[in-house]
Amino acid sequence: MINSSMCSSTDLENCKECSKKILGWTIFGNAFLASIKLAGGILTNSSGLIADGFQSISCVATSILIMVSLFLSKRRSDALFPFGYAKIEFIASLAAFSILIGIGLYIVFLSMLGIFRQDFVQADIMALPIAMVSAFLTYMMYRYNLCAGTKLESPGMVANGAHAGADLISSGAVILAIILAQFGSAWAVCDKIAALIVGLIIIRDSLSHWTSNLQIILDHVPNQGFQAQIKKVVFTAAPKYKIGKVKFKRIGKNFWVGISLLYPFSGTVKENEVLMDDTRKELIKAIPEINEVEFFIEIV
Repeated sequence: MINSSMCSSTDLENCKECSKKILGWTIFGNAFLASIKLAGGILTNSSGLIADGFQSISCVATSILIMVSLFLSKRRSDALFPFGYAKIEFIASLAAFSILIGIGLYIVFLSMLGIFRQDFVQADIMALPIAMVSAFLTYMMYRYNLCAGTKLESPGMVANGAHAGADLISSGAVILAIILAQFGSAWAVCDKIAALIVGLIIIRDSLSHWTSNLQIILDHVPNQGFQAQIKKVVFTAAPKYKIGKVKFKRIGKNFWVGISLLYPFSGTVKENEVLMDDTRKELIKAIPEINEVEFFIEIV
């Protein structure tokens, strides 16, 4: 949950500048975390820390994907892509979460294999400070990526924040497992269980975000009352019009709306052009998710 204590700025330009720095630091931070987690996990026999290290590697890849997509999505529409390039960011987020799902499945498979084989090794206590430093740095990345993503309504930045959030939860599981493992060899299984929890958390959170991004790419309507709201605004602004089909198209975070008007209707061409223009303005004003409206004449 984002609150004012996390980021007090309300200037979107400042947020945009901040987001560029955050992505850079996120890539560097995850690369650093991946190296210390993997090295620390190998040296201290901590499967949970190694699993967490793989997640950090995937976060580096996804952050790079998102950084590139943010740049490409700002391109203006052209003859080949009349609706613009804004969906690139959603496609990149889909790819990012696909990578995470694959990583999660791999970690779950290795963890369950280790549990079935009873391949338990007690993690060294030196893994604990590594995991704690990792948790702190991950929290900072979670906080600022989610803040920037929420204020800029950027699915890519939100995806980065979600990755860090999943990593933060998994780091907590690893910390707990390392502590429990110090009570003796009978508790060594906790390390494999921690790795299993890491994998399951990654899969659960990634599937949820993967589905929501796919719905946006497929032009899923935000809610069932959306079409009814459009018809209500049109009826209020131009009661003489009878509405046929209403179609939607995602343009980044907003919608293009195509409205069929049933012909015949009264008035001159000029009068109807003025009325359609006024109705278009009312729609955009009444429904913030809409940024473009086109009317089509349907002969009945």
